[in-house]
Amino acid sequence: MPGLGPVNLRRWVEQAGSLDAALALARGRFGRVETIIKERDASFLETLMLPGAWALSWEGINYPVGWREMKDAPPVVFGRGALFSKKARKCIGIVGTRNCSSLAVELAFELGKEFARREWVVVSGLARGVDAAAHRGACYAGFRTVGVLGGPLHPIYPRSSIQIAERMLQCGGAVITERAVQDPIASWHFASRNRLVVGLSEALVLIQSPAKGGALISAELAIDSGVDCWVYRPAASRSSSRWAGNVKLLEQFPEMGWSNPEELIERLAARTYPANACRSEAEIPAVFLPVWRHLMVQQGGRLADVARALKRPEAFVRDQLYAMEMQGYVQRIPGEWYVPMGV
Repeated sequence: MPGLGPVNLRRWVEQAGSLDAALALARGRFGRVETIIKERDASFLETLMLPGAWALSWEGINYPVGWREMKDAPPVVFGRGALFSKKARKCIGIVGTRNCSSLAVELAFELGKEFARREWVVVSGLARGVDAAAHRGACYAGFRTVGVLGGPLHPIYPRSSIQIAERMLQCGGAVITERAVQDPIASWHFASRNRLVVGLSEALVLIQSPAKGGALISAELAIDSGVDCWVYRPAASRSSSRWAGNVKLLEQFPEMGWSNPEELIERLAARTYPANACRSEAEIPAVFLPVWRHLMVQQGGRLADVARALKRPEAFVRDQLYAMEMQGYVQRIPGEWYVPMGV
């Protein structure tokens, strides 16, 4: 109901004794109740008609434990893909700014890949930048990752995340939201979903954040909620406004810092589960792997940029890309730009 969000609804249910009794109470206090119920029913049904869609209420046995402890837990969530399970593997949240640096993209992709290889479920917000890179890394490894949307399951926003969302479902992951199809969307919904990312996660990793933003809010929420928080420590030479949120947190909590993916993996996951092979590399000849990995991290690249990043002669990289194109691993588009195929 308008004006009756998760916090007040929980209070009403506690006072009335059940959801049914709370609804009866609402019928006596709100205008247009029956019209609203009819509209919401139609919206819920339209959501559940999406391919593979499901709904889970806070009364469900598989409702995440971390959410049950939130005062503003969503009464119902919708999803596509694998439904939550009490037997699910550990979840790791990876967050960061949308307007991120190339280094942040590389870190998010690498961590998403390495945690997924150890069968941790990578959780993020399916936004541009760090979120998308973390999801792509997990999909590159070929294991589960969960995206928490600020909007409904359809249409997915931003549009740039549609392709990766479908790939996540193919890898056994899920896309979830507390918004039904046709729900009015407000800008604060995208900040609100941060609490769901934190609530799902056993640990949260902050890749990059300016002085203000949703990623920093997520990290602060994790700290307040008792969820382990790990913050990338940028080198002094990289100090800029893009890293201001990291610096701010590390000044308060220096023990949360980490400087490279190997260090963080060793502290959190290496001793828990052995690493599996990356499924996206199964059919790629070893000689092509350095170029393939770079293109996967960056979602493509120009010949000169790839050669510079790999510190190899352009002629050598051109020959490799030509061979990869002939074998269907990459596609060349105007401007000597190459994109990976099939993933």
